[in-house]
Amino acid sequence: MQSIGASYYLPAGGSSPLGALGAVETALELGAQIEAGELPEPTWLVTAVGSGGTAAGLAVGLRLAGLRTRVLGIVVNDTLRLDAATLLGLARRSTALLRARGAEPGRGEPASDAIRTETAWLGDGYAHPTAAADRVLARASAQTGLTLERTYTAKALAALLDLDAAGRLDGGPVVFLQTHGPR
Repeated sequence: MQSIGASYYLPAGGSSPLGALGAVETALELGAQIEAGELPEPTWLVTAVGSGGTAAGLAVGLRLAGLRTRVLGIVVNDTLRLDAATLLGLARRSTALLRARGAEPGRGEPASDAIRTETAWLGDGYAHPTAAADRVLARASAQTGLTLERTYTAKALAALLDLDAAGRLDGGPVVFLQTHGPR
């Protein structure tokens, strides 16, 4: 039998300390755009949370970029523990991985309030459509040409719009991360 090289544990959803590092780059890009004056620093960066890697990586990257922006994760998966403490733990393990690989992330350790999660837009569970998400999906397409999907991004944008209307986003600028699903 031939060896095919090293094997790796791939957790549910693919979220791991290494996998979360992909979203670090997204946050660093946002930081560069803010530094260039292309947009103001947002109060919140809103994203869907299916397994947590995107939210965790964003929290690390925002911290590395020196931003005060917090991650608002809209939980769309009812099969995993995806509260803020769990996501922050993944973010901290990602920061530790950077250090172990020789990087000096300095201020990369996210603060205890770097991530907030919301679950009210989950509906009947993972991949189950909701009326609110369907309305937002149709509205986004008709008004802006934005293509969403029901499992992740339509639920996340529905939450953002509802939370904003209720005054729960602190009145500052908000960025919605269009992941178009589990990426």
